[in-house]
Amino acid sequence: HLTNLAWRIELRGMQKLVLLALSHLAVQSTGDANSTVQRLAFMCGISDSGVREQLKHLAEAGYVETVTVDDKPIYRVRVAT
Repeated sequence: HLTNLAWRIELRGMQKLVLLALSHLAVQSTGDANSTVQRLAFMCGISDSGVREQLKHLAEAGYVETVTVDDKPIYRVRVAT
């Protein structure tokens, strides 16, 4: 469901790809995706720094929030309308 919602958001190519990957990995009820930058880079076919850049843009747009749990980043997807 989160992935379906992410498809409806107008974003540039790499931003959308990273958001779709996070939405795919996210827990439906919370939107939390427990993933590493390296895993997202592999899924999206881009570099680690490319993923970090896209996460920054997505956070600025309000679609992704980074929270820290047990000293690990968790990416919270915010695509619900």
